[in-house]
Amino acid sequence: MQPPIPSDKIRLRLKRSVPGGQADGEESAITLSDKLSELFGAGYVRDDIYGLVIPLLMQGKVRIDLDGRSERLEMEDQSQKLQRSSAIQVFEDYLQVYRSATSNGAPLARPAA
Repeated sequence: MQPPIPSDKIRLRLKRSVPGGQADGEESAITLSDKLSELFGAGYVRDDIYGLVIPLLMQGKVRIDLDGRSERLEMEDQSQKLQRSSAIQVFEDYLQVYRSATSNGAPLARPAA
């Protein structure tokens, strides 16, 4: 079995919109690692984030509703979709890096551009 792709190498297309809004939402590119750091930094808990990232990595896309807005995350490279065990490993590997960085005083997430 091939080792899983690191979360900072998984590129996502992120489209944000306000539910019920008529205008197209803002679209940007982000890495999975950056998105996970953003969610943890915003106070979301591990189990909630786990419930988002595993389907994203297995299906290649996911829609989430957050505090008055909706986000659609889609993997830029659909060939990077993973089996469940590999998706879990990507998340666990991220958590090890995240815990190490936060215990060393590193910022939780980069500021939005």
